[in-house]
Amino acid sequence: MRSKMGTVVPKMGTTVHLAADQARYREAVAAALRAELGPTHQAIKTAMRWTGASERTVKYWLSGERGPSGEHLILLAQHSDAVLLTILTMAERMSDERHRCPGCPERLLVLQNLRQEPNLSEDF
Repeated sequence: MRSKMGTVVPKMGTTVHLAADQARYREAVAAALRAELGPTHQAIKTAMRWTGASERTVKYWLSGERGPSGEHLILLAQHSDAVLLTILTMAERMSDERHRCPGCPERLLVLQNLRQEPNLSEDF
């Protein structure tokens, strides 16, 4: 009798652990979306229109169960100042340590893009 030959699939695979930063990211984006769009069904429709994502996907984002990635994150940042600020803050691009001088070109560019007026009289 001939024995079976072929590839053996391992019973135990690689386990993926969710890092605390991933949970923090999901919650931060969810909070930003809820702050800007509100808790209504209209918020879901608006985010769907912005990104082309499905209703279920946007519901996951708003609940903080999952976070947007890639293209959806960029599209959300294009339309939502709160999401953009959240991304910049999490990337430590909006921290006071990074932008100590009021005339810093990076700080002025970020403030200009967020339609905020820079307060040049601030002493850092």
